[in-house]
Amino acid sequence: MLAKSILSTALLLATALSAAAQGLTAVDITMIDDPYEICADREIDIYGPIPADAIPIQGGYSFDANSDALHWVRAQIALATSSDLEKREWANIGIGMFAQNWCTGQGSWFDNVEYGTHYVDHTNMFAVGISYRGLRDNEHLDFSRLAGSDWCGKYVFSAGRLTPVGCFNCQAINCFELWN
Repeated sequence: MLAKSILSTALLLATALSAAAQGLTAVDITMIDDPYEICADREIDIYGPIPADAIPIQGGYSFDANSDALHWVRAQIALATSSDLEKREWANIGIGMFAQNWCTGQGSWFDNVEYGTHYVDHTNMFAVGISYRGLRDNEHLDFSRLAGSDWCGKYVFSAGRLTPVGCFNCQAINCFELWN
C-alpha cells in the first residue's frame, strides 16, 4: 500500500513538472488514474446520463467525493483527450470545479456551458476540469470567489488563452464565467 502511495505521489509530481515544462495549464487526468477502468468496475455508463447520486444545482450538478457522479465527470474530462473512445457530439464545453487537487473529491459539473452565465458552487474549490474542447482564442474563462454575500464577488484569476482539455489546480474559487 505504501509503495502504491509513493508511486502515485511520484506520478502526480512528474505529471505536474512535465506540464509546467511544456507550458501547459492542464494535464490529462488519465495519467493520474484511469477513469474508464474505475467506471467499468463500478458499472457506470460513461455515455449515459450523469449517475443518480449527482445532486442537481442551478445550471449543473454537485457531487460527493468517491461518488459515481465524480467518476463519471472525470471520465467526461478524459473522453476529450482520448482517441480510443468515441466522443460525444452534442456537447460544446463542459467545466467542473473540484474540492481537491487533480479533479478529485467533492465537486460540481456544468455541461454545455453558456456564455455570460455565472456557474456557482458554495464549496471552496481547488481544481478545474475542462472537457470536450479547449478554450478558443476569443474566449475568456474567469474564476471568482465569495465576497460578502456574492458568491462571484471577488475576481481571482482567468484561465490562460487556449487552455487545453484536462485538469488544473488553482486557488480557492466558487464561481466561473465563460465569455467572449
